[in-house]
Amino acid sequence: MLIQHYIRQLNQTLLRQIIAAVLILFVSRILFFAAIVDADILAGRGMDFLRSSLVGVLFDLKTAAFMFLPMLLIGLGFALWRPQHFPRFYRFEPVYAKFIFFLIVLASIGNYLYYTSYGNHYDLFLFGVFDDDTEAIMSSAMEDFPLFRMIGASILISLFASRWLVGRRPLGEPTGSGRWWHSILSLAVITIYIGLAQAAILSEPKERDQVKVSDYPVINKTTPNALVALGWATIDYQKQGEFEPISDAEVTAQMEKVLGQPTPEYQTPANAYLEKNQPHVVFALMEGMGTSMMLEDDPQKTDLLRALRPAFESDFVFQRFVAGASATIDSMAMMLFHSNVPTLSHSVAKHVPLASSAVLPYKKAGYETVYITVGDAHWRNLDNYLPLQGFDRMIDDKAIIKAFPEAAAHLDTWGLPDEYGYRMAEKVLAEATKPTFIFILTITNHPPYHLPDNYQAKPVEVTPRIQTLLGPMKDDAANLLLTYQYANDMLGQFIARIKASPLANRTVIAASGDHRVRYLAIRTPTEQAIAMGVPFYLYVPKPILASRAYGYDNKRIGSHRDIFPTLYNVSLSDADYVSLGGDDLLSINGVDNIGYNATRTVTEDGVYDNNLPEYLYPWQGMTFYNQTQARHNPNSTWAAEYRKLQDYYLRSQVADKIPQDE
Repeated sequence: MLIQHYIRQLNQTLLRQIIAAVLILFVSRILFFAAIVDADILAGRGMDFLRSSLVGVLFDLKTAAFMFLPMLLIGLGFALWRPQHFPRFYRFEPVYAKFIFFLIVLASIGNYLYYTSYGNHYDLFLFGVFDDDTEAIMSSAMEDFPLFRMIGASILISLFASRWLVGRRPLGEPTGSGRWWHSILSLAVITIYIGLAQAAILSEPKERDQVKVSDYPVINKTTPNALVALGWATIDYQKQGEFEPISDAEVTAQMEKVLGQPTPEYQTPANAYLEKNQPHVVFALMEGMGTSMMLEDDPQKTDLLRALRPAFESDFVFQRFVAGASATIDSMAMMLFHSNVPTLSHSVAKHVPLASSAVLPYKKAGYETVYITVGDAHWRNLDNYLPLQGFDRMIDDKAIIKAFPEAAAHLDTWGLPDEYGYRMAEKVLAEATKPTFIFILTITNHPPYHLPDNYQAKPVEVTPRIQTLLGPMKDDAANLLLTYQYANDMLGQFIARIKASPLANRTVIAASGDHRVRYLAIRTPTEQAIAMGVPFYLYVPKPILASRAYGYDNKRIGSHRDIFPTLYNVSLSDADYVSLGGDDLLSINGVDNIGYNATRTVTEDGVYDNNLPEYLYPWQGMTFYNQTQARHNPNSTWAAEYRKLQDYYLRSQVADKIPQDE
């Protein structure tokens, strides 16, 4: 009778706590939804919202059951085998409940803030906190987000939930004789409980399909609660390190399906001028150079180009262009190594050289290959990985400070101001004894958005559009605009100095953004394409242009996969190279007009979410904006097949070459 009483009390207490946890998760979802949804787009999607809520509550039930499972198992253990200690456990159990409520609230608040930065619920990129410069990330987070207020709010809500939603009942003593149906009911509750908890562990693949309740992606993003999303992110992170072997036949078949040929090998045309006059090539991967922010450029009110304006007006610029991914390392891995695994440089495959490395065509042509970052070259193990993949020299903030001691006074959270990266590139070019390829990674336009003290910025105007796109981060709008201005200005000054020097006719210069601007909303109905957009700038000396036929159409669509094929074709003669379908954007034969981003794909017809590829949002004429009403996508399988191609090709290169001790 005592044991039965204890089990009944345990079930009742846990049931109240689970209901409280589900209520907190449900309210968090509603608040999250209200904060990010566009009311105009929501019209007519009431059933989608209802389905999202029902599926979400199921997630919440499974999550709550899983989180309180330890207390059920421990409580049953005490009740059945150590009943004399059960009262002590019963007094401790509410402390555990408060901790769980605290975690739920903190994770839910964090999930919303994460969405404002990265446009998604918790996902794989979250683990950049550990793979990246952790100290710099935490410093940036402390400055950008109200961490202490988040923790304080979480504590208060957890205490409220524990006291007012759950309450506290004394254990008491058993009265009367136990009834048989009490035992049956307790057993049924425990069985259901364990079934829910088990479902939370085992049903992950099916759950991801269940969130696709609407053609409006925002509704789908709010369906899983923060803890479910965190679990999925953890699974994805763990899977990144797995490189299963794959047959040559499978890879070839996928090449034929996506590329229309059995290999990813291409060749530049023979060019007599380039054979005798090998140009230097400089490519700058610009931190946060997003098209969405560039639309705010106004020479009179908000000059975001400054010294870059003459270059944008006189050279090649493709603005219907998207980044390969939404994070720096992801875009670099995709661009340099055709990889959809951003952790490649510090994975079990970190010692495997890739025959497809993007710099190898330059190495084979006799170039010196140089990587310059104004940050730490050890970031993501790149100081070890890039030399393995063909870079001859690695230059980072320490080497730059050695060359320019005055730079040390401007060292900030992530590294040095961009201008010192360009000054270092000029030094390398001035001292070069053979053709040189330089890859520059800039960093100033990165949270927490600090301008160098010595920079004389021009005024900027914060428009209602930017305030709306920034949402809760709108107080940072001016800082975002100013660091964006600075980054473009430094690039423009560098280009102008090269053009005014003896290097003008023998240096190709290109630049693009690594990803969109952080914090700007990516679900604005008419900005689905440009939300992931980055410009691609290209300066080609006139003698090189005169040596080849070329076609320029600034309305051509492209993405990061097109950058190196374009550079090869304006700098190398009769050179073999590897590409997963990238085009020479100056080709006279036209291009595929496909811009691939890991989350969205842009085509001549419009833009679509890769997770909902059947819904295509057409362009509004030849503008940057898309229509808000979707239509059927005639090529809805392309993005999935392309991602499969990336996966197959990478596995074919590394799976059988990973050392056994890794």
